[in-house]
Amino acid sequence: MMPLPSTTTLLVSGGDSRITPDPITGLNKYGCSTEPDTTLAALGSSTASVISERGMAAANALREKCAALLMHATPDTVYEQQLSALRSELLSLCGINEGAHVDALFAASGTDIHLLVGQWLQPDLTLMIDPAETGSGLAAALTGKHFSTDSTCTGGVPTTAHLGQWQGALNTFAARDRQGHPLDAHHIETSLTTAVESAAKENKRLLLVLTDVCKTGLLFPGISVIQRLRDQWPEQIHVLVDACQFRLSPQTIRAYLAQGFCVALTGSKFLGGPTFSGALLIPQAFSLACEGRMLDHAVGAYSYANEWPSGYSATRHLQRGANFGLLLRWEAAMAELRLFSALEEAQLQPFLHRFKEAVDTYLEQNSHFEAVPNPPLDRRSLGCPPAWDNEQTIFPFIVYQCLENGIRRPLARKASLLVYQQLQHPPTSRPKQRRFQLGQPVLCGEREGMPVSALRLCISAPMLIDAQDPVIAEKMINDALAALDCIAEIADSFRD
Repeated sequence: MMPLPSTTTLLVSGGDSRITPDPITGLNKYGCSTEPDTTLAALGSSTASVISERGMAAANALREKCAALLMHATPDTVYEQQLSALRSELLSLCGINEGAHVDALFAASGTDIHLLVGQWLQPDLTLMIDPAETGSGLAAALTGKHFSTDSTCTGGVPTTAHLGQWQGALNTFAARDRQGHPLDAHHIETSLTTAVESAAKENKRLLLVLTDVCKTGLLFPGISVIQRLRDQWPEQIHVLVDACQFRLSPQTIRAYLAQGFCVALTGSKFLGGPTFSGALLIPQAFSLACEGRMLDHAVGAYSYANEWPSGYSATRHLQRGANFGLLLRWEAAMAELRLFSALEEAQLQPFLHRFKEAVDTYLEQNSHFEAVPNPPLDRRSLGCPPAWDNEQTIFPFIVYQCLENGIRRPLARKASLLVYQQLQHPPTSRPKQRRFQLGQPVLCGEREGMPVSALRLCISAPMLIDAQDPVIAEKMINDALAALDCIAEIADSFRD
């Protein structure tokens, strides 16, 4: 019989150092606690989420169930059984039935998922958005390298940067210009097409990463250009949809899978689960493209065989294991997804529109802020009807300091990070300040020749669930505006 640690201990296990709590603050790299934090206005789901009370209750219940099962079965058997149940429910809530021939594998994070896709497909070249818009570890993960000094399954990693025998090349593309404005769609399409045509003519195997949506809310590149290129070179081009924000409706997910694209998700962004819960939805076309290719034994640092669907030869060199931390983190996210999936479209739109109107108006009228522009999310070429995921749920903005002489000055990146930190953990000089969690600052062009970062207000699934109560909905909108008030105050408090 294996004694199972507490839920809070498990929730920060089975990942890498990014979720290890600081011994002094008790917070992880993203500033999140292992326990629900009811005094924090959670408006930062584009970065990470603090576990909700609903999520904690679900994780506790599953931990108790696993503890009872471990009295009669081995850890890896219990883990596999519960992960299989999770897989079935996740696919079901996405509206995917058995006849669709879609599988799901689980891994600790979105970065781990990208690493596994790279190792499995082994493309000669991967093309994707600037990693600053997705994750700092993706460039390494997608080219056959370790992306951290430790790993999910084995802790420390070898000193060599390379994970195994396969190594791939990477081309990245800017999504915004030097002012942080979205680049012209034609310019992006031309650049991507030129790169793909050059590689395809050399008979290279290509992985195109379609990001839906990135840290600042963009869909990149356009879906239609990805479809056109894939149709032109169907044997050479394979597509991964980086939907790790999980800001997609079931209809959109199914439409991507029907194209033969695999879809990467996490439960820790829009869904509001605790940090580190990744999944890859695999259509039959993608698994056939990888058929017969076995993962290098070194990939065992990031994946257990029983985290994959049964029958995949790719896992032959992987060990079986148990990551109950990953299981409980996903269960916490599923507690939100179950409730969110039960909401009708008409129940979602009013809050989405009111939140956007309130935030857009405030940013436009207050000289401390400059909204970062985003074009509408265009998924028309997928052929599915418009849904809630066409609405903006990430609101990036640049912060300015307003000086006494009427001049305003953009905050440098270091100052923006300090604003972000002080919002969540006020200094002793402001003991009565409310606490707000926003999305971490993201590099977003230059102002006055100086690189600047955008902070982000975000709507999450838990917010949309709670917004069914009109009183709570109003409070959440007021919380967002109060956070902007607080940001302006902090910015003006800085001195050279």
